[in-house]
Amino acid sequence: MNEVDILNKAIHNLENIIPIIWNWKAVGFNNDIGVDGELEITINNKNILMFVEIKKDVKNHQLYNIINYNKQFQNFLLVAEKLYPKVKKELRENQVNYLESNGNVYINKDDIFFYIDTNKTIKNQKEKGNRAFTKTGLKVVFNFLLNPQLINQTQRDIADVTNVALGNIPLIINGLLENNFILKLNKNEYVINNYEELLNKWITEFQQTLRPTIFKQRFSFQNKNQDWRELQLNIEKTVWGGEPAGDIITNHLRPEKFILYTKETVKDLMINYRLMPDDEGDIWVYEKFWATNFNDNTVPKELIYADLMVNGDKRSKETAKLIFDEYIQPNI
Repeated sequence: MNEVDILNKAIHNLENIIPIIWNWKAVGFNNDIGVDGELEITINNKNILMFVEIKKDVKNHQLYNIINYNKQFQNFLLVAEKLYPKVKKELRENQVNYLESNGNVYINKDDIFFYIDTNKTIKNQKEKGNRAFTKTGLKVVFNFLLNPQLINQTQRDIADVTNVALGNIPLIINGLLENNFILKLNKNEYVINNYEELLNKWITEFQQTLRPTIFKQRFSFQNKNQDWRELQLNIEKTVWGGEPAGDIITNHLRPEKFILYTKETVKDLMINYRLMPDDEGDIWVYEKFWATNFNDNTVPKELIYADLMVNGDKRSKETAKLIFDEYIQPNI
């Protein structure tokens, strides 16, 4: 369903439960105020005007932005096709009003209170697969996020940079075009349409599709008192991600969960960094899935941001916001 379909279905299903009168006003392209539109609801002769953001769904890493919307707009309403129970619980805890397409609703504003959570999720036909968000596609899209101009190089150059078979490149580009994540300016030139939206989509699919397939093993330090900052990483092969990377560039986060991305073998990791395999260890090791070296001991800022948003805890999200504001947003 597109945004209009999600809104209409949600409102009509709510009407079947609660006698309301409503009026929707979309925000015009040239009058962007940061949300999708305004919804006026009348119940028992009382009017309430709400500023609405429409989403297909909301993953854990997107909650931070939704909560910020709620702070920015006095009467904010999230309308979504589907929300997971844990997400709805956190929305309620943060006093974020929401409405699902099946009519489930939480609105707690002034003297109006709706809370319905008994309607079953509406099942939709499975969407056609998009090659941009397969395991291979995600690797290519990540490189586009790192360097948006890469998309305007030859397909062979893109394949070489991303270390992906040439035949995948046109399918991935077409997948991005189909979802309006990129726009075609002319025969040979493309541009990312909405960088932040594409980044958030990439994070969602990275968490579900790519990350589980590149997980290698969990480890712990042989020396429990090891200072992780003193490790001399072979940065051409192994770099910090997640919390340690976030701490390195912001000095705002004391790491509890350690992430490494590497091209080194388990044996090399054990010898070079004095790690030992441990199913309960606090070091998660993933395969390094991009080819470009940045001469740094951390993964690219975009991946640090992704790791921290996927983490989901408050401190990680705060650090992710600092990284986005200082290192990502200025380059969009």
